[in-house]
Amino acid sequence: MLEKGFTVPTLAEPSLPGAPSWFPLPPGWWILGGILLAALLAIGLFRAAKWRRNRWRREALAAIAQPQSVDSWLLLMKRILLVHQPREVIAAQTDPARWLAQIPLDNALREELVQRYCHPNNQLSDVRTTALRAQLHTWLEGLPDV
Repeated sequence: MLEKGFTVPTLAEPSLPGAPSWFPLPPGWWILGGILLAALLAIGLFRAAKWRRNRWRREALAAIAQPQSVDSWLLLMKRILLVHQPREVIAAQTDPARWLAQIPLDNALREELVQRYCHPNNQLSDVRTTALRAQLHTWLEGLPDV
């Protein structure tokens, strides 16, 4: 048909409304934004509180990496126990063997710690220190949050 001289008429362009503006936003978006902001603030506060409550764990893990004597190891373990138990319970146990029983250590390592407590030159061998660090690290990671 087009070859015989017929032309397609141009279609009339309908008048379209203008593009909607982004601002001012409808009230629902302001409410949704407020709810999201409140939720993010609450999540941030809970995470910050948990981070502050677990400061003792970060400090204990950092202290485990330092070289220490047997007396220092026992003091560190006692401080960790004080985070989870009342002071009166831990202070009443003057014998290290009694409160070391609450810590999951190898029996041989526990006995060596008790025997070397308050003795001169009470350093552990490198093998024993590595084993103690690994066991304390596992114990710390398994303790509940405070």
